[in-house]
Amino acid sequence: MRSIIRVTSILLLSILTITVCGQDDKIARLQERVEVAKQRIEATDTLIFSADSLISVGEAMVSEAEEELKLLAQQKKSIERDHFNARKSLEKQLRSKDKEEVNQAKIELKEVDNQNKESVKEWNNNYKVSIKKYDTGKKLMQKGKENLKKAKAKMKDAEVRLKDAEKNLEQAKLVEQEKIKEQEKNLEQNQ
Repeated sequence: MRSIIRVTSILLLSILTITVCGQDDKIARLQERVEVAKQRIEATDTLIFSADSLISVGEAMVSEAEEELKLLAQQKKSIERDHFNARKSLEKQLRSKDKEEVNQAKIELKEVDNQNKESVKEWNNNYKVSIKKYDTGKKLMQKGKENLKKAKAKMKDAEVRLKDAEKNLEQAKLVEQEKIKEQEKNLEQNQ
């Protein structure tokens, strides 16, 4: 009789061990899924941070470009005013009866016009650079907003997957605990 109980006990322990090992594999897979879900959330956080960075860099570029454009508008008015004032006095000299004064005024007028052309050319180059900076900033902001939208959608998906994985893991642990308790009761009843 004792040998039957011992054999039965050994069989139940082996069944319990096999069941527990099978459950351990399942729990290990579920824990792995939880870890993968956490890694996805971390990767998505990185995407969100990157998108936020693009937006903030774009906003800074746009703001800087707007300030430059304001300064350029003032510079253009100053260039036009200086050119007008310089030409005004030289044009008075052109009406003079003295030919030397007229010739000198023509030469100085050409110099003023050439200076103005150089100033306008430099201004145009600065303007193009500022406009390009503004456009680049806008593009970065747009790209950042698009990436942020995609990253937030991925984050929601990753959070749902994490919750599901954690829920499945908890359920598997509860099932395992219940099976162990049930097998322990069966073992106690058989002894």
